[in-house]
Amino acid sequence: MLFLNTTVYGIQLGLCYAIIALGMYIAYSVLDFPDLSTDGTFPLGGVVGTILIYKASFPPFLALFGGFVSGMIMGAVTGILHVKFGISKLLSGIIVMTALLSGTLALTTVLTGNGFSTTNFSYTAYGFDGMFNDGYNVMSDEMIILVLFLIVIGAKILLDLFFKTKLGFMLTATGCNETFVTSLGCNVGNYKILGLAIANGLVGFGGALYAQLTMNYDNTSGTGKVVLSLASVIIGLALFSRVRRVKPTTAVIVGAIIYSLCLNYFTLIDKNGTYLKLMNAVCFALILVINRELEKHSHFGKKHIKTKESEVSV
Repeated sequence: MLFLNTTVYGIQLGLCYAIIALGMYIAYSVLDFPDLSTDGTFPLGGVVGTILIYKASFPPFLALFGGFVSGMIMGAVTGILHVKFGISKLLSGIIVMTALLSGTLALTTVLTGNGFSTTNFSYTAYGFDGMFNDGYNVMSDEMIILVLFLIVIGAKILLDLFFKTKLGFMLTATGCNETFVTSLGCNVGNYKILGLAIANGLVGFGGALYAQLTMNYDNTSGTGKVVLSLASVIIGLALFSRVRRVKPTTAVIVGAIIYSLCLNYFTLIDKNGTYLKLMNAVCFALILVINRELEKHSHFGKKHIKTKESEVSV
């Protein structure tokens, strides 16, 4: 029974994390941008979504888009720091992430209403009308999974459709061959800013969704989300590297669910939580090693890049 409950909750979290992984896929795989601001935009989406619901009486589903917009803004800031001011990719993300540690904490003063910040805010304590819980009746686990699945599939479809547009095509081309994009008279920097804005918008959306799922906002909830989302992307793309008909967005979603289940099963091994972070780190290191070995034998990385470059040249 405990194993079953852990599996169900792992799937729920995995579907929630899939939104974040889709954002990391854009930043890391499409743009080749190791964006560390994810650890900051995730809780930002959570606190903005919470404010919109609790203070502005927004419907829970619409509040998710508040998280998306807030994430987009800060993603654009990361891009501007890199493109306009010449700050390195890693440092741009670190600067935004560090700034948001204070920014999200400051926003919690709106929730408390007394001018004092808080690192934790429980919805149920205030009769919160959530998407999954109205304070009295909790949605069944099956219905929660169904709702999350529909949201994730909706995000995936919209993202796939976006990549088929001219704008999405140029965004992909920017990550493959900047020289080609420049030769067309397009500004590569603008596409990088756009890509990072969309990527962090998805992360903010995921943060707002996570807050509603857990019925709690935690200012430290963004810790480790870069590793989690990156691991999801690597697992998904490596797992389906030889399956041509599976789109990268689908692979990333599956990767997020698999990694989430692994993390939840770790809690069964270490019930006290003493070595959870260590096991997470070891698991991520193994994923990187296995992925590197797969690339050596199947040349997946090179094939993936060549495929995108051939699409650009058509």
